[in-house]
Amino acid sequence: MRALSALPRARRAFVRVVDARDPSCGRRRASARARARWIDLDRAERALNRWSGDFARSERAYLEWDPRDERTVFERASAMNGNVRVAAFGPWRSLRFNEVEQGLTYVGDAGADADALPYEYLRVMTAASIGLCARKGLDLVTANGRLFYVGLGSGAAPAFAKKKFAACDVEVCEIDPLVADVAREHLKVGFVDARESESGSREGTSMMRVVLGDCASVLRRRDGLDIVFVDAFDGAGEIPSHLSEDAFLQTCGEALKSDGSLVLNMFNGVRGSPAREAVRDFARRLERWIGPVCSFPVMESPVNVVLSATKRGTGEPRPTREEFVTATKSVGERAGFEWSPHKLVEGAFWVDATGSGEMLESVAGGKRGVLGKFKGRNGTVMPREFENVLESD
Repeated sequence: MRALSALPRARRAFVRVVDARDPSCGRRRASARARARWIDLDRAERALNRWSGDFARSERAYLEWDPRDERTVFERASAMNGNVRVAAFGPWRSLRFNEVEQGLTYVGDAGADADALPYEYLRVMTAASIGLCARKGLDLVTANGRLFYVGLGSGAAPAFAKKKFAACDVEVCEIDPLVADVAREHLKVGFVDARESESGSREGTSMMRVVLGDCASVLRRRDGLDIVFVDAFDGAGEIPSHLSEDAFLQTCGEALKSDGSLVLNMFNGVRGSPAREAVRDFARRLERWIGPVCSFPVMESPVNVVLSATKRGTGEPRPTREEFVTATKSVGERAGFEWSPHKLVEGAFWVDATGSGEMLESVAGGKRGVLGKFKGRNGTVMPREFENVLESD
């Protein structure tokens, strides 16, 4: 894969495909003719990237860099997030608050590569949003959907969404002005500045918009949102308390359309752990303030789990895994994803966290095909062996 990605970006190469006519190739191939074909290397590269999950621009490739290659390209104290630093490894830029990694971008000669979405959990969040929107008949490739991100981080996720879903309005709320400055100046992310007092103006929608301010305050001025993404952590690596309170979840619900969804990233844990209990508690409150909850495993990073909550609209039945897969595959192909979003929703579960015991996860539709039987048979709970690996490190 690396070898193909490293090829010069020539549009086409002339490749001669020759059949072997000698007896060693077998009689059934003797009638084939030598022929010449034009192979589009760009197309072949995209296909291979999708098959391998765009490895070259994934966090797996990032983790292969030697820590001794690290260099600091920016460092400054923030009143809100402590020490803010940008570390570089080749084309990678890692945003850190007090050395807790908060974001990752892949930077080329022209700036941040908006086609790259390195973190696996962000890919899962994006894939989940595609399926949730398709469920209500909203095609993010062609329709003017409204996506709202709580927290800018490195800007990779909203930049990717704006690049792939050009017809959509993509807005980000960031409370720390230093983070916005770092994203623009050192991570080379392009965006339009917006004012907190705006009520959702869509001017300048050829780029994503970033508004500085408290997200709860900004969301109170918004309505009709299709998706609200929550992926915000402070300098201690925790979800800020004001973003996990019932009042904030209620505000998110009021800003969403009648069939809109909230998509959230959380730290995961093994069965019975405090982290897993926190996931169950959050799922219960999402159900209360927004609507039915769905969970998505992050197979490459089980320390993360993605939850969604969808407002109760017309009372339609919960989509099955197969419906999620079909919708995300179609959108991913038409939007030019270089990884396969449908593979990331094959393990979707519908959640019941209302009881006093473990969070219950079930496959909607009751079908027990390949997806239902093999994908996430233990739910989204973090495997014990992964916890042991973490402890040994």
